[in-house]
Amino acid sequence: MEYPFIIGTAGHIDHGKTSLVKAMTGVDCDRLEEEKRRGITIELGFAPLNLASGKTVSIIDVPGHERFIRQMAAGAAGIDTAMLIIAANEGVMPQTREHLDILNLLGVKCGLVVLTKKDLVDEETLEIARAEVAELINGSCLSDAAIIPVSAHNGEGIPEVLEQIENILDRIPVRKDFGAFFLPVDRVFGKKGFGSVITGTLYRGSVSEGDEVELMPSGITSKVRFLQAHGEKAVSVRAGQRAAINLSSIPQDSIRRGDVVCAKGVFIPTDCMSAWVTMLPTAAEGLKHRQRVRLHIGTEDVAARVSLLRLGKEERDSGYLPGTSGPVQILPESKITVIAGQHFVIRFYSPLITIGGGQIMLPNATLATGSSDRAGKAEMVKNLADDLNPATLLTAIIYDRGILSINELLELSQMEKNDFNECLVSLHELIEFGKARIFISKAAFDKVAGAVLWLLKKFHKENPELAGQDVEKLYTALEAVNGTGKVNIGDFKELMGLMSTKKIIAPATVQGRTCYSAPGFTNSLDNKLTAQVDSAREALNAAGFSLLTEGELQEKTKLSSQDIKRVAAFLREKDDLRMIKDGLLFPLKTRNELLAILGTMQEDITVGSLRDKIGVSRKYTLPMLEFFDSQGLTRRDGDKRTLVSP
Repeated sequence: MEYPFIIGTAGHIDHGKTSLVKAMTGVDCDRLEEEKRRGITIELGFAPLNLASGKTVSIIDVPGHERFIRQMAAGAAGIDTAMLIIAANEGVMPQTREHLDILNLLGVKCGLVVLTKKDLVDEETLEIARAEVAELINGSCLSDAAIIPVSAHNGEGIPEVLEQIENILDRIPVRKDFGAFFLPVDRVFGKKGFGSVITGTLYRGSVSEGDEVELMPSGITSKVRFLQAHGEKAVSVRAGQRAAINLSSIPQDSIRRGDVVCAKGVFIPTDCMSAWVTMLPTAAEGLKHRQRVRLHIGTEDVAARVSLLRLGKEERDSGYLPGTSGPVQILPESKITVIAGQHFVIRFYSPLITIGGGQIMLPNATLATGSSDRAGKAEMVKNLADDLNPATLLTAIIYDRGILSINELLELSQMEKNDFNECLVSLHELIEFGKARIFISKAAFDKVAGAVLWLLKKFHKENPELAGQDVEKLYTALEAVNGTGKVNIGDFKELMGLMSTKKIIAPATVQGRTCYSAPGFTNSLDNKLTAQVDSAREALNAAGFSLLTEGELQEKTKLSSQDIKRVAAFLREKDDLRMIKDGLLFPLKTRNELLAILGTMQEDITVGSLRDKIGVSRKYTLPMLEFFDSQGLTRRDGDKRTLVSP
């Protein structure tokens, strides 16, 4: 019975990891000619382990040499438990310690310690080795692990190891396959007649024959032609299982270790991740801001910079000291694909030694800028580190982006649509608006509201006579000041309505359109503007049906260009002055007079008849009639018009 559980080996070179796996499974994991010739493990090896309970689990055998830590980290990244293997005749060695550090950093919760080569030592040496191991694992992820002496040569102790593995399986719940399919590639090869085959451990979800998948970060799409688990054909595989997947239409040279095969359209490559990092107590020095490191995550190994999010005086001076932890942003030098909650290891770039690791909190983060942004993102990462689940992840994405649509949120959620919709229902205290369902964080809402209020107060200072600012003009001004590129004008109007409901701003209606003002604002005219308005009214009334443009009104009133614009804006708001075709100003008084005349003309309303009736040229009569058409006051039928409403 195939059981979704992965056991990883760990330990120093030549301590008997591969021999132990062969004694347990019958499989020699050293498959390469070079490995057999040199007698050392260079690449990851895989074997099925058939247990007495009938369950079949997977073993990943990793290299022990310090030059192959990359391979070790890649193999250990997807395991559920570990066997730390230590030769009884040599005891704890440098890679023993580094491998145990990596297991701790990768979130391994339990395991066992196997003292190999028991047949080469006496009882006293064995007890010394046992005591040394007990001291080593104290306080680690293996602190409660059984220490079992074995001999792969004669099989002594192997039954106890298998029994202990059964006990671990009983204690650890089976890995849930919730979430979209995600598999980091640890091996790729070609098979004649089939094409490219990749192998790896399913971190999340499940995959079946015929499924469409995506290769990341390249974004190449493919179909699963067939699946295997431990060399046997499988219809589907799930999280916690090893799998070989034949991908159609992808050449072998387009795939490499570190790539990810995943559900189509769910994951996005990233070059900025928010994470929680923990420094090893044994690290040679602290982690400095913007330090270059080697990042090991999944099966990927990439150069990256680490940006410290919490930059107090202590962090500025020394970085994160050995044994400390904190929020960071990791900036890989090439795009990679990761999932929320994924563990990672960081090593000094030179010399290559392990210094720490941690867990990805926000896979596709925005780069922190400025002290307040860094502080906010640091708090967000800390909250996720305390409680990372689908709901807190969605909330954090909204906070990180500030404002985004439901489609953008889905794209960043790393969830299948059904899971996303189910999770979305459980979210609380989020601000949502607009037909496109725009989400905005409270911090971003407060920022936009603050900018709107600032613009309104500025507008009131420059135009104290006007009741408020038009939404379209406010949208344009806000885009220049604060950026509203993610919100169209229709959604922005809803956002403004939300601010009005919260009494951050106050509504006003001008010519049937909603304007807004700062709360408590009352418009007023000074003596100078009052005189200018009176002069303009007089000129407009005197013109009668020979409508004036703003330029002509300026000429008649002798006002400056700036003053005439203020006067015209006030008259539009106070007197319902309208600007019609060709820039003609059409006062309410003149409109009412014209409507009264049209009411006397019965069925004989044409441009020509009206021109003759009121004694002005077509230049004025046509724009006035077209304006009445647009307002629904007249209805045109060919050359004639009918008065709809007096």
